[in-house]
Amino acid sequence: MRKALSVKAIEAFKPDVKRYEVHDLLCPGFSLRVFPTGRKVFTVKYRYGLTQRRLPLGVHPRISLAEARNKALEALRLVDEGIDPAARRRQLSMTVESVCADFIRQYARPRNRSWREAERIMDREFVSVLGQRDIREIKRHDIIELMDGAIERGASYQANRIHAHLRKLFNWCTERGIIEASPVAGTKPPTREQPRDRVLTDDEIRAALRVCANEPYPFGQFVPLLLATAQRRGEVSQMKWSQVDLDGKQWVIPAELAKNGKPHVVPLNDFALRMLAAVPRFEDCDWVFTTTRRSPISGFSKALRHIHEQTETSGWRFHDLRRTATTGMARLGVLPHVVEKILNHTSGIVSGIAAVYNLFQYQTERRTALDMWGQFLEGLCSENDK
Repeated sequence: MRKALSVKAIEAFKPDVKRYEVHDLLCPGFSLRVFPTGRKVFTVKYRYGLTQRRLPLGVHPRISLAEARNKALEALRLVDEGIDPAARRRQLSMTVESVCADFIRQYARPRNRSWREAERIMDREFVSVLGQRDIREIKRHDIIELMDGAIERGASYQANRIHAHLRKLFNWCTERGIIEASPVAGTKPPTREQPRDRVLTDDEIRAALRVCANEPYPFGQFVPLLLATAQRRGEVSQMKWSQVDLDGKQWVIPAELAKNGKPHVVPLNDFALRMLAAVPRFEDCDWVFTTTRRSPISGFSKALRHIHEQTETSGWRFHDLRRTATTGMARLGVLPHVVEKILNHTSGIVSGIAAVYNLFQYQTERRTALDMWGQFLEGLCSENDK
């Protein structure tokens, strides 16, 4: 797509299922990339020698359109002088923002499936505060202030995430010779985390299902489906119709979406199929749960707060529905190794050397277990109808 980029036009660009690019008519080589997550990145494309290269210039709106255009023109000027702007930037730019971008691109993205979460936390908690500082000047007290700030606003577990991601970042910087020693070294996670053990009672499940029955799409079907399948929030929210076999009563979570990197077949019980039957299908849209038709749903915190208010319950998260389903199936007599397969866990009852030799997937047992759990949920719904 080619368009004269303006501030108004950039604000109007919406995310699509796939990343797309808008080329600026006013500055050849300059463009804006719009990612499915909504992230918008200015870049400049140039040819150095026989190689065509692309240089990221910054993320909108942290960098203005005018500033990004000037950076693009400066990069193209360097090319005219026989200088590779990417090499020049690697040599000169030691800002927190630049080094964090290199860390995500070169280290986190190739190695970590949850690199977007690392990028989000560092952008919000580190780059937004210290982005223009020289990373070699960051001291231990700067790191401690960031963690203390998270604790003061009540995000104690987030402080631990900040510590973990910055520890990896500065260790990487040390290995590459960017800094002599990590300012995170010698510090500890500020909060001792307690494993969550929240399981909804039958009354709470019944109340949640009653509220969802009166809620519109998408959360009216999304929340019960979390319970019915016992899968992760991220997996259910990114479900696609192309992954669902309604006739075969199963859903295949692809390897790139599954946490352990392996495809996972989820049998769909009648309760889950009833939820899916109530989901509207949009033309030229593969997402099961979407409000934009271009990306999966978001707004989980707001939806959860609403359900808490309507059910008069508290203290549980969407991930606790997975634990609730697991506990419920155990109450119904489902054996632990079958539950582990339903959850797609690679450790647990069948682990170590046993997991190497025991490759049986317990498909029949898994379907039977989820059918039993689905019938139990249907029973709770029937009690709501009385």
